[in-house]
Amino acid sequence: MGFFGKHAGNEGKHTVATVIAQGCSVNGNVRLSGDIQVDGYIEGKIVCDRSLIISASGRIKGEVTADKVIINGLFDGECYANSVEILPQGKAHGVIHCDDLSIERGGSFLGKTLPTSSDQVISLPKNEADTKTNPSLENKAEKG
Repeated sequence: MGFFGKHAGNEGKHTVATVIAQGCSVNGNVRLSGDIQVDGYIEGKIVCDRSLIISASGRIKGEVTADKVIINGLFDGECYANSVEILPQGKAHGVIHCDDLSIERGGSFLGKTLPTSSDQVISLPKNEADTKTNPSLENKAEKG
């Protein structure tokens, strides 16, 4: 019906709230509470409360956090999601933190997967604390 029809305000099951159009480029951080479809290019950090869809023409380089990620374009970076689908034209490179990963025939993934657990986040500061408490590690880093 179009943008200004009498049902334009109704939200359908597959409604996309935000679209980064083909030819559009975004550099920086993006945070949104709805769905997003990327037909263009985003470089940076994306935090999405719902679904993130990378279409066949879409490209993302950076860190992505979303409930569900669907990749049919190119993704390069680190992804944190409850569910990740790589479709036939999708190509993912990097690290995927997810317990529900599916790759359809034709899709490709080069990288590593890790489970989504709080242990992964807790271990990062612990490693930083080790270098602060062990001065010999800091000295080696400064000399090297």
